[in-house]
Amino acid sequence: MVVAVEGMDGAGKTVIARHIAEKHGFEFMEKPLQYFYNDGPEGHYNDLLTVSSRLYELNDNVIKTWYFSLGNLYATRVFSDKNIVFDRHLVSNYYWNADEESAKVFDLLIPLGGVPDMTFLLYASPEVRMQRIHDRNPNDPDLTDPDMLDDGREKMLYFLNKYNMPYVFIDTDNKSLDEVKEIVDSEMERLKGQTRKLVK
Repeated sequence: MVVAVEGMDGAGKTVIARHIAEKHGFEFMEKPLQYFYNDGPEGHYNDLLTVSSRLYELNDNVIKTWYFSLGNLYATRVFSDKNIVFDRHLVSNYYWNADEESAKVFDLLIPLGGVPDMTFLLYASPEVRMQRIHDRNPNDPDLTDPDMLDDGREKMLYFLNKYNMPYVFIDTDNKSLDEVKEIVDSEMERLKGQTRKLVK
């Protein structure tokens, strides 16, 4: 089973993805392309950052979309026998890299790699997200990045609906972390009852 947790920075993606991994026995995966750079289980994250930074210098959305799509495809196909929860997946790739031309990549990618069995789209308003990021690290460069002030919701929902992806939208603005976890856990239990792929 493949589960993805999506949303803008500060919405709570990593916390919820790690919660799913720990509580439901899934393998946590973030930036799967790092597995290309090392044979071990952790990968080489710094190597990935070097390649990614050079990629962004090209300022070519088609190349960026294909590059991050390769990570999605790699993890989905190579680890098809495992239960994986992604901290960012297709939706984030589309949101950050897709324009009119590069969006066509997904028409090729999705028939090959499929879509997650469930995507949890976590939403928080820009004001709430900025406060959370500040509380986490007052020196975080995201606090001065104007792109972080984008709402993000409409483009992400558009993508989910375009490809008929199963998803649960959770507005976290006025919810505690425990309340968000309860919603996620309830949906995960429902999914477990519907598939034989889940390792119990």
